[in-house]
Amino acid sequence: MNFTNRYKLLFYIVSLWGLTIWPAQAESSAQKAFSEHKIKAVYIYRLASFIRWNNGTQTSPRFCVIGRDSTTVTLEKLFAKSSSNKALLSMTNLTEASEQCDLLYVTESKLQLLQTLPQYPGLLTISDSTDTLHVGGMIELRTLGQQVKPVLSLSNIEKANLSVSSQLMRIAIVNDPKSNSVGGSL
Repeated sequence: MNFTNRYKLLFYIVSLWGLTIWPAQAESSAQKAFSEHKIKAVYIYRLASFIRWNNGTQTSPRFCVIGRDSTTVTLEKLFAKSSSNKALLSMTNLTEASEQCDLLYVTESKLQLLQTLPQYPGLLTISDSTDTLHVGGMIELRTLGQQVKPVLSLSNIEKANLSVSSQLMRIAIVNDPKSNSVGGSL
């Protein structure tokens, strides 16, 4: 079946986890949180497909995390089940991550301790904290109602010599006061 590029990311999310649309009233908060971290893990796993590393040598990005939460645990399981040779590396600090990683997920609790995310060349930084973009992160995985949406800071992404595909731009929210780009809607 031939899908348009606009829906590729959504298709991957749904197909990887077999998720279905759930009614708001029928789901407990524990079930919602569980589903939410699965969706965030799939976003992290798939985001590399929609980022362009400007050095042109990026064929298999190295995924890393700082911290541990339900999203990172789910991400570890996703990498373990993957047929690719991708691995998920656990880092202890940003300097180490900047030298060994291409994509870095920082848990909300670790982001509070770090207080800033510099834009290292070639390192995409992602978190689900509401402070992600304010402290220098590039992508925030924001929960809006019953959806998880990527929120982008294009200026932070550009400072790291990265660019975003048009497919991601169509579904993402651009939260960048200096940017004229328009992404998805809230």
